[in-house]
Amino acid sequence: MKNIWKKVEKSKTTYIALISIVLVFIMPILFNLFHLGRTNRIIWLFFIINILFASFIGWFSKKYNLSFYNLVIFPVIFVISVFVKYGRYGYFLAGIYLVLSILIYFLFDKEN
Repeated sequence: MKNIWKKVEKSKTTYIALISIVLVFIMPILFNLFHLGRTNRIIWLFFIINILFASFIGWFSKKYNLSFYNLVIFPVIFVISVFVKYGRYGYFLAGIYLVLSILIYFLFDKEN
């Protein structure tokens, strides 16, 4: 069990996946617990926090030379949550997150 945990600790992909799960599944629950409305959740969580995180993923993946598929982890987890819980606008947001991650990934290209 310790060997598995050590491998997980070394994997930056696992950190991206865990943070994505927290943002996608736990944060909306916290917004509901603090009685923040749907509008606040959409503005703050879906637009501001998630867009910043998508940008961070692009930068982080480029900085640590992670494979390109790391950019897809967050949007895929978001699409799963949208399929289960939210409206159709979520699919468009997942596309925006993916495009933004890709743009930031190529913006910080070391060759430029």
